[in-house]
Amino acid sequence: MKPVNVIFDTDPGIDDAMALLLLHALPSINIQAISTVFGNASIEDCTRNALYICERFSLPYPVYKGAGVTFSGLAETAYPDFVHGADGLGDVGFPVPTRRAEPQSSVDYMIETLRATSEPIAVLAVGRMTNLAEALKQAPDIAPLIDRIVMMGGAVAVPGNVTEWAEANIYGDPEAAAFVFDSGVPVLMVGLDATLEHRMKKTALMSLRNQLGDAGEFLWQIKQCYLKFYADKGIFDGFPIHDSTAALALVHPECFEIRPGRLVCETLGEQRGRTVLTPSEDGPHTVAMAADSERLTALFETAMQTTYSARSQ
Repeated sequence: MKPVNVIFDTDPGIDDAMALLLLHALPSINIQAISTVFGNASIEDCTRNALYICERFSLPYPVYKGAGVTFSGLAETAYPDFVHGADGLGDVGFPVPTRRAEPQSSVDYMIETLRATSEPIAVLAVGRMTNLAEALKQAPDIAPLIDRIVMMGGAVAVPGNVTEWAEANIYGDPEAAAFVFDSGVPVLMVGLDATLEHRMKKTALMSLRNQLGDAGEFLWQIKQCYLKFYADKGIFDGFPIHDSTAALALVHPECFEIRPGRLVCETLGEQRGRTVLTPSEDGPHTVAMAADSERLTALFETAMQTTYSARSQ
């Protein structure tokens, strides 16, 4: 089976960093480019973080800088530094990368690439949907050219993690999510219903630190901020693997209970950012409602150990 061609739209971000390393390690994935968006930190920090990860681990992917404000043009007033640190990577103090982003914007790159390609291209979006919405607004002809969108975000049958109703990626730009849902592009939403079932304990992270060489040390360093956040909340030991779960859903949908239907996103009132699924067998969208954590963990560990193990370097 040919690898899936993927544009990775991301806001690195601690969990995004792990997902990028995982995507690189999955032989069934062919990353075309990295597209950054604001969210876990400013667009400048998110872009720098993507460049740093690519430079540190010799990842050969071009990085395109994307949106720094919402689809409706609103600037962010506060970033979740209590989760990701002020710099988005846990405030470890990594050096500034020498690599630079491509001169073209991520929106222009998406439009140009999708129009020119003869191969199917999927988009894995693990941040706000701002870049996708803007690309689809500027060039609606690209909608049938996107093979599918797999997104990390939303919540259907579980509470949100920002408000009672809304998950963070959707809450950060609900107008963008609503626009993408209405675009006609097939969407698989991998939200909190599934990602909260796929967790990593601190002991498992320690094992990765010992097994994965420099990648293990990097993940150990950045995840300390994450561990503290969830420990302080007292919810569970360790942390959910949000973005890596969505990455695995792209090529291993058999690990999920998937429900078809039509998604809408509330943009007004106290339920702003809520994602609602109306079940329908012929609906344009699908939602991962549950995840097989054991199978996902095995897939994750196999890919990471094969690629980053000190013995393989």
